[in-house]
Amino acid sequence: MSEASVSAKPVALVIDDDQDTVDLLQIVLAQAGFAVISASNGPDGIALALQHRPALATIDVTMPDMNGLEVTRRIREVTGTGMYIVIISSRSQEHDILAGFDAGADDYVPKPIRPRELQARLAAVARRPVETVTSSETAAAWAPAAENAERSAFVRQVLAGENVGFEDDDSLEEDEDGLDGRDGMLDLGMRFVGSWIEFRGLRINPSRDLLVVDDRIVDVPAEQVKMIEILLYAGTHVLTARQLALRTRGETEARTDRPAEQDRKWFNYVMTGLLKRIGDDGPTPRWFHVSDGKVKLVRAVPEV
Repeated sequence: MSEASVSAKPVALVIDDDQDTVDLLQIVLAQAGFAVISASNGPDGIALALQHRPALATIDVTMPDMNGLEVTRRIREVTGTGMYIVIISSRSQEHDILAGFDAGADDYVPKPIRPRELQARLAAVARRPVETVTSSETAAAWAPAAENAERSAFVRQVLAGENVGFEDDDSLEEDEDGLDGRDGMLDLGMRFVGSWIEFRGLRINPSRDLLVVDDRIVDVPAEQVKMIEILLYAGTHVLTARQLALRTRGETEARTDRPAEQDRKWFNYVMTGLLKRIGDDGPTPRWFHVSDGKVKLVRAVPEV
């Protein structure tokens, strides 16, 4: 069991019996601005969690005596929701990931660990771009961002396959089967990991208004994260500029005072900027196909 000087830095706890993994995580976490402490087994890790109350903990699933899922449960029971817990595991099947979240984890990182992806996820804990993670600001800035309870609940409804509001919109156009919500998203190959939705390298955390593209956090306004969220929920449906604008504002045709032409101008301006920021403004779109005031998700990326 090893400890580091906690000083004013946020503390990260590594619980893993593989020294090579511990060494890698210590490097990544230290570069991200954390003071790192580590334990090679579950009981020692729980003791350190109680002593230091770290901002973040990474926990290996496969350890002797006490596995990582049980360690996660016990730490969550005694520390509440203030600590961000990341499960590290060589198991990446859906039931393994779900077991990790059921135990109380906030995120799940499969082995082999990809340092850039992990660093992006760590930056999400701090709700700030990766480039500023190593700054010397006070530990208070590292408090986990407060989640939007309403958005979190909506994500859970989508995952449960509940109605997301598109079925009642007769004006929607359809692409092929016109699936929306969870079914449409899965049909397009999206994945759900904790609070994250992943679509071919584009990931959003709706409850925290975070956008990550190819392991790089992209700083965009919360409105644009919500736009992407709405587009992902639409599945294979085509959305018009008007429909996207109304849904982004939480309005309906009967409850809006904005003319359709104004929404079309807003759509053209905002979508142009968003596509440029995420690098999807080329001749062959990767995620979003925009044409004539309409937008739909790209079903498949053409082979080069």
